[in-house]
Amino acid sequence: MNIKKQFWILLLLITFPTACRSPYYAKAEKKPQKGYLNTITDKITGATTPAQHKTEGISYFKKGMTEEALEELKLASEGIKDDGELHHYLGKAYYENDKYDDAVTELLAAVSYYKTNQTTEKADVYNDLGLAYKKKNAFTESLSAFKESLEINPSVAYTHYNLGLLYYEKDMQDECITSLKKANKLDPNSTDTHFILGMAYYKKKAFDKAVNEFKHTIELDPKDAEAHNYLGALYYEQGFLGKSVTEHKAAVQLDKNYPEAFNNLGIALYAKGDLREAADAFKKALELEPDFAEAHYNLGLLYSEEGNPEDAVISLGQALKLNPKIAEAHFTLGEVYTEKDMMEEALSEYKKAIDVKPTYSDAYYNYGELLAAQGKHDSSISAWKKTIELNPKNTDAYFNLGVAFYNQGKLDRAISMWTEVVEINPNDYDALTSLADAYHAKGLTDKAIQTWEKITEVYPNDAEVYYKLGNAYAKKNMYTTAIPQWEKAVEIDPNLVNAYYNLGLVYQKLGKHDEAIEVYKKVLDINADDIGAHKNLGLLYQEKGMHVEAESEFAISQKLESIQTTSKHE
Repeated sequence: MNIKKQFWILLLLITFPTACRSPYYAKAEKKPQKGYLNTITDKITGATTPAQHKTEGISYFKKGMTEEALEELKLASEGIKDDGELHHYLGKAYYENDKYDDAVTELLAAVSYYKTNQTTEKADVYNDLGLAYKKKNAFTESLSAFKESLEINPSVAYTHYNLGLLYYEKDMQDECITSLKKANKLDPNSTDTHFILGMAYYKKKAFDKAVNEFKHTIELDPKDAEAHNYLGALYYEQGFLGKSVTEHKAAVQLDKNYPEAFNNLGIALYAKGDLREAADAFKKALELEPDFAEAHYNLGLLYSEEGNPEDAVISLGQALKLNPKIAEAHFTLGEVYTEKDMMEEALSEYKKAIDVKPTYSDAYYNYGELLAAQGKHDSSISAWKKTIELNPKNTDAYFNLGVAFYNQGKLDRAISMWTEVVEINPNDYDALTSLADAYHAKGLTDKAIQTWEKITEVYPNDAEVYYKLGNAYAKKNMYTTAIPQWEKAVEIDPNLVNAYYNLGLVYQKLGKHDEAIEVYKKVLDINADDIGAHKNLGLLYQEKGMHVEAESEFAISQKLESIQTTSKHE
């Protein structure tokens, strides 16, 4: 059985996340890095008045102590009601404590309390309001807030960035790119802007532009492991496997706890044929993240390719235990079970692959092959029809449908299927030969001849085709045209006894007795018990007056017939 192999590593595992890199607050209040505070002694104490609570709250916020900041700012708000700055920071503090409804309330209050001439502050609060709405999945409100911020102050790079990130996460890549280009013009040294631009270009399949943006990111920050990882993924997409390996290795050297990068390194190494190194990379990814379902899948696929079905089953099973929705894992497990001759298990896995991914054309194809092997021809035909519906370029499915229809005696439908194959791949040997045979069986001799002639042009060393072509010409009584075809056939295959026999018949019919005798002798050299050759030689010798030789050949033929008759009755 010819089960079609497919590898689905890239689709599952070199993926670009829907959200990456952090959005930005107002520039002066950029979120501090994790680990900014080392001890509790950084906490400020002693506030008694609303103004003091405000001062301490803002100080706490700037130090990254957001819980303490929220506490102090809430106390301040009890005594101060119309302070835009206070409400702004209170909104920020609520945001940092994941209280987004409260954040929106306070930020809207800040907008109302900031004075008309406080354009910078108003632009900043609208920016932060956009971030809060975004956390609430309120796209329209978030979009409006960012746009309002930029209308007030269009020269703020981080707001253009935040707007671009919002578009990116909504898969509005053209709008994303427009916004990020504006951000980049205002702040060309932002690694995050270049990074997300790279992601957006990737989604648009503008791979060269994406590569350039990731390169810019790395130029600005050579230690950006994430940028190296995604640059490696892009190189993989473009077929630059060496470069892909280099970038992924750089990523894992910069961040030794980066399971996705180890996984992607394994993918690139796998594609290069470095299976042992690939296995080590996948294992490292799993060491860092034991529940990394896709890495288990990749390792299982690798084991399958190495001819290690036992370990393949274990890894693929673990992948599916963690994530039963990996259709490709079901598919690969089906292939492994097929190779182990576990057909019912294989059928089950292909069915699961189809259930998870109803558009999985190759799963339908393999499912059809197993059904055909079990004699379930109607079901296999349905599976292959579905394969073609999903992938009209799958010539294997067309071919198999042709075989199925031919075996059912539906020659017209078989011819239609094989014609489809030839239209897609004009030099497909199996389809061409099957098509010629079907034409011949249907009595369309001219079409059969035309097809066999084409085959001899593309495959000039196929003795069987020349033999059939000679037969077709002979059927049309074109004996002088048939003879060179059979002669070519036996030149390619000197043991093609049927071609010699037909040559003998035609030579005999044309009165070329000497030529006929010689080719019948060739037949007998190959098969000394060929009764027909002995009889025809006898007739030829008789016509030439060689009676002794004729009687000898007739006697041999009679003896062979007697032996054959006795064997049948026994």
